[in-house]
Amino acid sequence: MKRLDIGALLMAMERAKLWRMKSNVILVTIDCLRADHLSCYGYERKTTPFIDFFASKGMMFENAFANGPFTVASFPSILASAYPLEFHNLLPLSQDATLISEVLQKKGIRTAAIHSNPYLSAFYGYNRGWNYFQDFLYSTSNRILKRDYIKQSIVRHLPQRILKLCESKVLHKLKVFLGLEYSPYVDAETITRYAIAWLNRNKKHPFFLWVHYMDLHEPYWISDIKFEQRYSREVSRLSRVKILNNVLNRKWSSKSIRDVIDVYDDKLYYIDKCIKRLFHFLDSEGLIENTIIILTADHGQEFLDHGHFGHIARFYDELLHIPLIIFGSSIERQADRRLVSLLDIAPTILSFYDITMPDDYRGHNLISNPTNTFVISEAPHNEKGVYISGHRIFPSTIRTYAIRTENWKLICQEKHGKLYNLELYNLEKDPKETKNVLEKEKEKTEELRSIIEQHILWEKKMRSASKEKLQRRIRKLRTQFISTRSNRPSRTHTCSSKNHSVILLHRGLIIKVGFRSLRSPA
Repeated sequence: MKRLDIGALLMAMERAKLWRMKSNVILVTIDCLRADHLSCYGYERKTTPFIDFFASKGMMFENAFANGPFTVASFPSILASAYPLEFHNLLPLSQDATLISEVLQKKGIRTAAIHSNPYLSAFYGYNRGWNYFQDFLYSTSNRILKRDYIKQSIVRHLPQRILKLCESKVLHKLKVFLGLEYSPYVDAETITRYAIAWLNRNKKHPFFLWVHYMDLHEPYWISDIKFEQRYSREVSRLSRVKILNNVLNRKWSSKSIRDVIDVYDDKLYYIDKCIKRLFHFLDSEGLIENTIIILTADHGQEFLDHGHFGHIARFYDELLHIPLIIFGSSIERQADRRLVSLLDIAPTILSFYDITMPDDYRGHNLISNPTNTFVISEAPHNEKGVYISGHRIFPSTIRTYAIRTENWKLICQEKHGKLYNLELYNLEKDPKETKNVLEKEKEKTEELRSIIEQHILWEKKMRSASKEKLQRRIRKLRTQFISTRSNRPSRTHTCSSKNHSVILLHRGLIIKVGFRSLRSPA
């Protein structure tokens, strides 16, 4: 008689319960998508006809904000309901962060992630808890390796003068003009194709799928025939070279910015068509009735709104105001004006599976109608507003915070425990954030400053606890290693094949590497 596996039985019962509840969730995130470029959020161009349709049938949050202004600062909030500065570093992802995929996988739900953002790759620890994790890192790396090999072969036979030209900006511009520059990211069509293929294989099981589209991200000077040129018909090859030139020199003309926005809007329309294709598949397979779809963005994109281009550590609404739409047969149709953030996404997803959220999740379940009185956004960065991957967060690291209520926003920087460069905006009277009223509204400044200071103290405690936890983990591993060495049997003269594992500590990330080795006689 076979021995009863209680653990397997409980897991099977859990899966059966979930399947009876008909719980499936698809999370769609779009890199660099600012809310004010979607038609359903008031944009004058019809950039998102299909997203508009399902927004009209679901729950659309008008006041949703990112907890960080760039990808590595916002995704801990999306996938782990954590503040980015809770941990000692953003990359690699802290092992103290509990990814929603880890929670769901333990409950027997099939999980999949499909994207091509290198900062969210397996290399940085974002592959935890996924049954299927496709970050296209190998194919991209392989292509770069091949390109470098070909380049080195050619270089050996070129005169020095041509060599210098090849390494210069001139060649880069020439490649853009000739349409030879390739995109560093996988396009939305490919991401959608992979998503549909995975869904087709797993449609008979409870699942959670996350797809992330990169098409709105720079570079905008690359010629891409995949998207329809509705607004960017006049963006010629020469215009693309000028866009590249503006990026390299950090000097922008109004014409180039208009060209960039035209390309951006066309790419958004292209993504919208790919999302429509994903919906059509769900509908054709009878999955639309038991699947919740959540659409959002990690951050927005600045087009000189406050004098800058792109997305660095700046905390105005062109970077922080993001769309958030929840669609499903059980979702009440409404336009929701509550103040919400990316922290609330993971707890809301867990609620659809009737799973209690972990104690270290900071957000709320949006379906149970909680009210946030404020949203805090934050990021560590250098003097140029950029976070360097792998850099730990020290007291000397510049940290910028923004606290937003319904009508006010305070932005400040912190270093060595001191707040400086404060900005206060009355969002009701000044939604474009152009007038700093810090001196006129001292009482409001002190009120918001006090909340930020308490938040900073709390995060310092969290980082300290995280450091102690890591040190305990290292001590435990060291003890295990010493114990293993002391209990090692005496050497013999027979060869034996044995499985080994090595514990590596890399920038605070503990990695267990398994391998097979052959031990020979001494």
